Amino acid sequence: MKALITLLLLLSLGTVRAADLFVEAESFSNKGGWVVDQQFMDLMGSPYLLAHGMGEPVDDAYTEVTFPEKGEYYVYVRTYNWTSPWKKGEGPGKFSLSVGGKKLVSPLGTEGTAWMWQAAGKVSVKNLRTVVKLHDLTGFDGRCDAIYFTTEEGRIPPSDMKQLEAFRRKALGFPDEAPLAGQYDLVVVGAGIAGMSAAVSAARLGCKVALINDRPVIGGNNSSEIRVHLGGRIEEGVYKELGGLQKEFGPEKGGNAQPAENYEDQKKLDWLANEKNVTLFLNYRAIGVTKDGNKITSVTARHIE
Repeated sequence: MKALITLLLLLSLGTVRAADLFVEAESFSNKGGWVVDQQFMDLMGSPYLLAHGMGEPVDDAYTEVTFPEKGEYYVYVRTYNWTSPWKKGEGPGKFSLSVGGKKLVSPLGTEGTAWMWQAAGKVSVKNLRTVVKLHDLTGFDGRCDAIYFTTEEGRIPPSDMKQLEAFRRKALGFPDEAPLAGQYDLVVVGAGIAGMSAAVSAARLGCKVALINDRPVIGGNNSSEIRVHLGGRIEEGVYKELGGLQKEFGPEKGGNAQPAENYEDQKKLDWLANEKNVTLFLNYRAIGVTKDGNKITSVTARHIE
């Protein structure tokens, strides 16, 4: 009998407490030139937005939020002076925040030596539905994790990771238990070339497979995001079929750092879609497992936005 693995998924649900509003930057509806960086969410509890412009300011990220009531709000931004481990003083990842067209205290992202809640000033909210914007000032990797609005002066979310996780869970309306996404024989984490190949190989052997990928595209290094050539020794010695699976989805053109279309992301997605025993979970990051002895019984994944 096959052992079934339960897959649990967590989605960010935007709810608020009275006179408070907690906004995850990665959930912005229009990210402009900012990008979601999910690779440290295991350590800091959340993905964040990154302004990687190689010295040129990127386009604004913005979203519309709904305040619980009109009034005066104190604003705090969770950010990081990312050069602080090597350089004292003001860091280069500078950005500013505007609410309803009003620019608040600037710059942000330049203080402290760890992820912290930096005071961004005070704003008068007259329209419950208001646009919030992030303005990159340098193009040098400014980081914004979350924005917190409160009508109570001095009320700052915790910085301790366990306490912040509890605060975040309550503010975003996370359920006490993750909803069940399905039961699978195998869960593969990461849809790079190895993960794709493992998932499809298992599926063709009769396994029901969940393939979890924490980015919106698949292919790992051999994707339009990273742009590394797909290569290797195939059909070697007695292994005449070695590499045959990769020929099914590999791009026609080779080379590193080539135009995005050369890496044929859609071809890979279509290839996976044709595998009836594979379910692909894009934009989810596996964050934990439960075990019964040495047997994995469930995998928990969280959406990166």
